[in-house]
Amino acid sequence: MLYKYDDIKVLKDQLEFVDTAIIPFVSADMDSGALSYANDIELLQLVTIQLEKQFKGRVFITPAMTTVQSDTTVLEQYEAQLYDYGFKKVVIITHLDLGEPHTAIRLNHIPLQDMTNDIKFDLVNEEVKKVMKTIISIWNS
Repeated sequence: MLYKYDDIKVLKDQLEFVDTAIIPFVSADMDSGALSYANDIELLQLVTIQLEKQFKGRVFITPAMTTVQSDTTVLEQYEAQLYDYGFKKVVIITHLDLGEPHTAIRLNHIPLQDMTNDIKFDLVNEEVKKVMKTIISIWNS
């Protein structure tokens, strides 16, 4: 499920099955790392699109959240809201090192801008597989 009208309308009734919220979380600073952050955002978008397709009916993908100067206050508030809403698991997919108490999956930094579409597709699929395996292990813990 995605954060869109039709999915939100039925979400509360589906929480028995859609018990995991996934928050894409990235840095969007406009500093010397901006090009790298833009690349990370593209990878994160590609991975979350595939996750939603693979885990349809089991996960809720939230809108991407951004941090500026490593501020995670809004992320922590949103994470608490999702638990209060009824999600049993909240998983953050990111390139950042968030540490405890978050359940976060860190993506690799992959320079997508320098790759052909075939190679890009293969590497994104590898990231998706890694994330899927980690989410399944979170469900089984």
